[in-house]
Amino acid sequence: MSDKTRTTLQDLQQRLQKTQDEHRVEARAMRHKKGYRTARENLDDLVDANTFLEYGQLAVAAQRNRRDYEDLQTSTAADGIITGTCTINADRVKNTATQAAVIINDYSVLAGTQGYFHHKKLDRICELADKLHLPVVMYTEGGGGRPGDTDVTTQVAGLNINSFSTWAGLAGKVPRIAVNNGYCFARNAALFGCADITIATRTSWIGMAGPAMIEGAVRLGFKNELEAEADPASREALFEELLARMYESGKATETAAHLEIDAVIDPADTRAFLVRALASACDGTGD
Repeated sequence: MSDKTRTTLQDLQQRLQKTQDEHRVEARAMRHKKGYRTARENLDDLVDANTFLEYGQLAVAAQRNRRDYEDLQTSTAADGIITGTCTINADRVKNTATQAAVIINDYSVLAGTQGYFHHKKLDRICELADKLHLPVVMYTEGGGGRPGDTDVTTQVAGLNINSFSTWAGLAGKVPRIAVNNGYCFARNAALFGCADITIATRTSWIGMAGPAMIEGAVRLGFKNELEAEADPASREALFEELLARMYESGKATETAAHLEIDAVIDPADTRAFLVRALASACDGTGD
């Protein structure tokens, strides 16, 4: 091996290491402080050891023209989504039906929001699952669409994003299993809700509009009424009243069966439920 090749391989290994928890110490600490796992800890818990083939690990957020690339390599590792193929429980299943596609949204990267390369990776793994007939497991924690990907200078109101049609296109072809812990709003909630099997922990918040969006809607929609209150305390009291009214009017009174969550679980039981779901979806036994 030439010195140039050896140096190139060393550079590659160093670059890959920047996406690992050991090099994202602060992000890992914040997850553990909340009692949550990191995205890569969820990955390690689910897949068989040394079987995960990752796609797009070196991606970063499309923000190079306003942020330092060295920082992006760590702070926006893999552009907030881990995708790849693996086997699950191969040592316990006698047949060869253990291959799966895995998608894990990483909340420690820009609140798990979906950016430009994030969508490209999601599309690619869904297309691969379709081609190879692989069941898909998706961890959906995240805040939905992402502002701030300034490297993308031309947008078409999101109409150029294929992720939702590629995800929907898997319906009836391969099992799609979604699991959530923590916040799951907007686009992430749409992906969660469209899965064939949906599993949520008791610490999940799932909805098309998160608290920040609802509060913003109240402040904007009732701007005149709020500005009419000269006293700051009275203005804040009115805001809280309007916000409570908004939440009350938005309460679900009836939900169609196909949108129900299949199970609400303890986070520690996630892998066991996913394995059961995979078995049930693939062979119909659930054993």
